[in-house]
Amino acid sequence: MKPKIIIFDVNETLLNLIPLKEEINAALENEMGFDVWFPKLLHYSLVETTTGGYSNFSEIAAATFKMISDKFDKEFSDYEIQNILSEITNLPPYPDVKPGLEQLKNEGYKLIAFSNGKPDVLEAQLKFAEIDSYFVGIHSVEEVKKYKPHPESYRYILKKYQVTPKRAMMVAAHSWDIIGAKRAKLQTCFVERPEKTLYELAEKPDISVTGITEILEQIG
Repeated sequence: MKPKIIIFDVNETLLNLIPLKEEINAALENEMGFDVWFPKLLHYSLVETTTGGYSNFSEIAAATFKMISDKFDKEFSDYEIQNILSEITNLPPYPDVKPGLEQLKNEGYKLIAFSNGKPDVLEAQLKFAEIDSYFVGIHSVEEVKKYKPHPESYRYILKKYQVTPKRAMMVAAHSWDIIGAKRAKLQTCFVERPEKTLYELAEKPDISVTGITEILEQIG
């Protein structure tokens, strides 16, 4: 069944995090800095959701960066951390993103961006990458205050666009996002970005692609 809406994760699915990775590694003077920080950011966003709390993604990002800085014998002011992490709004899209989104939009699919990030950060990201015009909706989990992959985050989008799970597809490069959407009964598309792999104990995605330009052919 063809989806009526296609929901896109943003970071690492559409946008390349390399500039942020380089900024963090330079600040920590260690090539493993980003790889230590990013999983901790995701971990504590889930801690917030599973324990019934909520802090926005930027606040969690700063707090977890401060936590891991100690591991690298570094100390930063809040202002310095904010400047380091502000590189998140200057990320380029992967080369396949613009042509892939254009194909889907031209075929009449409603495209939606859905991120764990703050609304203002998300909008700044998509505008900088020059892909904001492809989406009929740009949404943050801040609207529901449940971080992906909590099922309620996906159900919020379904309700907003008045579609059943079977008529929606979640596109992501993160296995945990695919698992969440799949278990909320959405169709799923895994994007095989560098170093991204599936979790073998979970259900497989409906389709897998190496780039956004492959999605139209797969669902067509």
